[in-house]
Amino acid sequence: MAHIFSSQHILHKHFHLEPSRKEQSLWAFFLAFCMLGTIGLALSFEHIGGYLPCDLCLIERFPYYGAIPFLILAGFGAWFFRMSFWVQLLFLCVFILMTISFVLAVYHAGIEYGFWPAPSSCGLSAMRRITDVNQLFNRLNNIHPPSCSEAPMRFLFLSFAGWNVVASLFYALISFTVASKGLFSSYKKL
Repeated sequence: MAHIFSSQHILHKHFHLEPSRKEQSLWAFFLAFCMLGTIGLALSFEHIGGYLPCDLCLIERFPYYGAIPFLILAGFGAWFFRMSFWVQLLFLCVFILMTISFVLAVYHAGIEYGFWPAPSSCGLSAMRRITDVNQLFNRLNNIHPPSCSEAPMRFLFLSFAGWNVVASLFYALISFTVASKGLFSSYKKL
């Protein structure tokens, strides 16, 4: 009985059993829904809450924009067709994108906590010197993004970048788990 619950047995089962189409499809749609919620929350804070994103915040959204279509394609591919290998390849792409998102979020959170300096392009427009009245009026009429080193808000001690670290890690782990299921099974057919 102890053999059934051992980590070696669980890993062997994970890597050697063929993933089901339904399971792959449900995970794909679940992750797509969660990522859409994450992006929707970020856009809500921006457009409804008035929190302007900094340059790094905008860059951190790109992996989500890339991963969501992959997940929708994987969900429908697994649901309607027998193409587990290609679905797992799409999940691997999502894993890579979410790992990139995780690294970007850690970098951004490190800037906010003062572990390393912000890039020179971050908040550059806010630091330019005004030399005449026309520049002053133009500057007052333009909206400038905030500095990457200042978190506009913290919730449960984490900034938006800190929460992106948590979310990206969660999404990366799930996508890797789905991508690696049945990796060593004998069903692999292109």
